[in-house]
Amino acid sequence: MMDLKIPETNATQSTFRSSKTGDEPSLGDSEQRDSAKDEGAGEPGRFKRKMGCWVFESVGGFYMPTEDVTKLSLKRQEELLIRDLIYAFSGVPSTHIRPDLPIEQITKVRANQVEKVRFKINENFSGAFRTLATELLPLIGYYITVQSFIEDATMSTGCGRSLALALQQTMQQYFDVQSGLETQLQEKKLDLHQLVQRLRPWLVTMQSLANLTSRVRSLKLNSAQMLTLIDEHQEHFKCERLKLLLTDVSHYYMKMVQLWTQKGVLYDVRREFFIEDTSPGDMSSTSLSPKQCCHAYWMNRYCIYMSRLPSFLEPEAECIFLAGKYLNVLRQCNVQMKLMQASLSFVPGNQSHVELIHSSYELPAHKLYEVLVQEQNLLQHLDNLQAYFLLQQLDFNEALMEYYADQLECNVDDLRPEKLQKITLRLLQYSSDPFKHLLRSQLMDCDVTTQLTRRMKRIKAGRQEGNETEEEAKAEQAEQAKQLGQAELSDTMELTDQMELTEPEELVLPAEQPEAMKQLEEVKQPEQVKQKQLAYQPSAEFELSSEADDSSRMPEQLSLYGYEALTLRYEPQWPISLILYEEPLEQLQLMHRVLFYLHYVQRKLQSTSSKGDRAEALHKRMLQCILHLEQHMTHDVIKPRWQALLDDVPKAQFVDELISLFQETLDSCQVMCLLSESVTFVRSLFTLGQLCLNYKQLLERQVNEQDFDASLAEYEQEFNGLLVGILELLMELAKPSSSCGNEERESCKQLLQRLEEISLELA
Repeated sequence: MMDLKIPETNATQSTFRSSKTGDEPSLGDSEQRDSAKDEGAGEPGRFKRKMGCWVFESVGGFYMPTEDVTKLSLKRQEELLIRDLIYAFSGVPSTHIRPDLPIEQITKVRANQVEKVRFKINENFSGAFRTLATELLPLIGYYITVQSFIEDATMSTGCGRSLALALQQTMQQYFDVQSGLETQLQEKKLDLHQLVQRLRPWLVTMQSLANLTSRVRSLKLNSAQMLTLIDEHQEHFKCERLKLLLTDVSHYYMKMVQLWTQKGVLYDVRREFFIEDTSPGDMSSTSLSPKQCCHAYWMNRYCIYMSRLPSFLEPEAECIFLAGKYLNVLRQCNVQMKLMQASLSFVPGNQSHVELIHSSYELPAHKLYEVLVQEQNLLQHLDNLQAYFLLQQLDFNEALMEYYADQLECNVDDLRPEKLQKITLRLLQYSSDPFKHLLRSQLMDCDVTTQLTRRMKRIKAGRQEGNETEEEAKAEQAEQAKQLGQAELSDTMELTDQMELTEPEELVLPAEQPEAMKQLEEVKQPEQVKQKQLAYQPSAEFELSSEADDSSRMPEQLSLYGYEALTLRYEPQWPISLILYEEPLEQLQLMHRVLFYLHYVQRKLQSTSSKGDRAEALHKRMLQCILHLEQHMTHDVIKPRWQALLDDVPKAQFVDELISLFQETLDSCQVMCLLSESVTFVRSLFTLGQLCLNYKQLLERQVNEQDFDASLAEYEQEFNGLLVGILELLMELAKPSSSCGNEERESCKQLLQRLEEISLELA
């Protein structure tokens, strides 16, 4: 502890140190200092006084002996009170201004409690003077609280150091005011009214600073949380100096935002930025191979910690993250571009930082859009997906079924992927498509219902993980608020020893589950036509187990045929794989499997002739039903939406618009084709198709007329019952009270109109 001796005419300033108890969290890292011992009375130029855990040290002024205030004139009383107030407001104790606490309680007061301590003026002063000056007395506790925080935090290495350094500038203005007041007092130009008027505006400022520093002491905060706290205080107190303080303290964090958004560089030595690079060594544009640099890599490369983001930047979190990410994506693509170079700072009430962040995002996002659309020919890839997967190019799909004719009839265990790929290459060898080499054939290890169920489980698991992350962030904030509340409650109880507060437990009500969708009854196939039947019901091992268990419980022989297991796979290269990656391509694959199956059943029915009017009528109804189902998906749903996608891509500006347009189109097609979360409709489609294939086998078999008529009656009954179940399901889904969305309900109505003729025949 150092004492400096300056002339008596200079302004009086002081510092305050608070002893720290073992259970008190403190932002400062300085070691606890021993309380100063009383010095001898033979040093009139300075003094030290110990009051419990308070240690005041004089940095100037002089020691004043006790005066009998009652014997002083009012003029002298006013001068003496003004001088004591000026010293007290700078933390120097005075004979006539004392804490309103017994000496035994003072020893228990901690640094973050000082602002709540009340002070009182010697009652021997004039009542008018005491009434006028009492308004300013809270400044004493506010000053001691702020100054002690500055002294502790300045010596630390944490985030509080920047706050302490910024507070020094604000306190320097406060000291200048005090110095000016003392000068006016020396020149006999200051009265008590003028003192109150000059210092009244500082009451709100010092109160806000004292409250802020007390809360920072009570909580273990990172830089972002501290900035959020300062922002909350400036909004609450409406104090201009707090706005300036926030701008100053946020400079370091905003510099990190600037480097990331304008250069794609993470400079975070203290690990306090909300973005972390999991592969910091991959900054070179040549460090990754094209196979490594894929969508999955960029999805997992960066970690986001929202607890490290100040609240005033939360609306721009996505723009901030994507700006730097896309700069690094372009760097991996070896794209040359001129980067931004603009200073970024946060000024409360000013939106200039928002505009700059958006500009920083738009530059790489638009450049990446140009690379994908113009250089990488994204539209051609989208055309390919439409032609290959969504049956919009009939010549290709007809040729596909012709080339695969023998393979489609085989059990999936008898098929060889290498042979199928050779057939695919032979089919594509005369195609003019420059990206035909990206198309692959693939054999699936499960039926469509199981694949759809697995996908929905992954999506739900992802949402649940996201919700858990959000709940953890909320819990962390609640814990901090709880800690703060406990600290404030503890402080208040120690000072008053009267208040007892309890918090009611939060009542959590379980959310109501939506009513389960009505399930279709299983269709029992006629016994006499089960020779080549595929029971298209997913096994319990697939349907009930988790995705992790699916592989371990795989049956030795799959009960799937080629027309159920065969599908296509598209393998785009970098950087197109940033848009066309595994998840959306799996949606296309699901739709392709359903459409391919329906088209296969349609071709089989068309290749068979009927025996008699009754058999022909059933044959016609089956063919019409399958044809309407397929055309509803391809013509009513997919074709207009995909064309809208192709029209909107050239109108977009940024890469995120491409991602959004593509994903929205896929989601809309999947929902409108009724291939969404409920697998009831999907299962009914494959059950219906299998019934039609079994009926086709009956028409081709040589059986006597009596057995044929009996089997025909069974097929009529089974087909009519299954079709009625599908129609009832569609009508249920089309109701306004159903859990479906508007698009899904409209799709059900359109399909009901297509099936209206067949339903009238049933009626």
